[in-house]
Amino acid sequence: MKSSNIRVVQYMWGEENRSYELDRMINDTYCRRHGYEYVVKSFPSTKNRSSYWEKIPAIREELRHCDFLLYLDADAFFYSHELSLHEELIPYLRDKDILIAADLASEYQRNHPGLPNTGVILFRNTEKVEEILRIWDESSEYPELAQFRFERFHEQEALWRTVWQDYRESFQLVEDYYLMNGYYGMFIRHLMGMSDDERIAVLQKFMNEKNILS
Repeated sequence: MKSSNIRVVQYMWGEENRSYELDRMINDTYCRRHGYEYVVKSFPSTKNRSSYWEKIPAIREELRHCDFLLYLDADAFFYSHELSLHEELIPYLRDKDILIAADLASEYQRNHPGLPNTGVILFRNTEKVEEILRIWDESSEYPELAQFRFERFHEQEALWRTVWQDYRESFQLVEDYYLMNGYYGMFIRHLMGMSDDERIAVLQKFMNEKNILS
C-alpha cells in the first residue's frame, strides 16, 4: 500500500481566518514526514453559489493525478503525525470507494450521527467516484436544492439528499469520530463551528507540544 500514489488536498476559503495558515503548516509538516503530496486549493467565490461548493471541483481536479485522495476542510488538521494514511485509513475503505465520517463534533455535539460530515473524506480514484463527484457538483443547480447554494450546510446537505441516497453502497461511513473527525479525533481533528480565535488557541497549543514552528 505504501507504493500507492496518495495526495492530500485542502481547500482554503475565507483567508481572513488566521487559523487556516496554522492548519496549513501542520498538514504540510505531516505530509512531508510521510511522503504524501500536499496540495492547497483556493478558488475565488462565484455569484452562483457559496464558496463551500468549490471543494468539489478542487477534489475532481486533483483526484485525476493519484490513486487515493484525502480531502480536508480548511479547519481540519492531522493530530497524530505518527499514523499514516496507507496503514490507518485506506484499509477502512475495504471494497468501498469513499470513506467518510459521521457528522459528530464530540460526545456532547452529535449533529447528525447517521449522516456524513463532508469536512474529511478519503476517495479512491475510480470511475464511480468521478460520477458521484460530478452529480454532487451539479446538484447545486437542482431547483429543489436551490436553498443550499448559499445557506448553511451548503454542499453537505446536498450530498445527503442526492448521492448519499443513490450511491450509498459506494460509501464507508466511520461512525466513530475519534478516528478522522471532530474535536477529539485520534488521527485527524476537525474544528468545525469554532471561532477563529478558538481554533488558533487549539492549534498553537498543539504546535507547541509537537514543536512545529510557525
